Amino acid sequence: MNSNMQLLSFFISFIFGIVFCLITILNFKLIKDLKRYVQHLLTFIYVIDMVIIYIILLYHLNKGYFHIYFIAMVFLGFFCGFIIYKKLLSKINVNTLFKN
Repeated sequence: MNSNMQLLSFFISFIFGIVFCLITILNFKLIKDLKRYVQHLLTFIYVIDMVIIYIILLYHLNKGYFHIYFIAMVFLGFFCGFIIYKKLLSKINVNTLFKN
């Protein structure tokens, strides 16, 4: 794998981490009122789906080459996504945007 493909894989892994974090927060907000065992089941299915999506994405991006530092970039992206959520998105009050 050449260096351009590795940099693209790093970037896609980082962006996937950010998206994974934001969708995970949304998932937790959507299932918070369900029973505990249903929450665990839905979270397990969600994580399995996201892993499969990431594997398919890497397969189409770089013919299935997988390195452990791509996972490190996903974790870094997840952490940055959490910071983005805490600093920016959690401060937005949606109710004020939709007042008449």
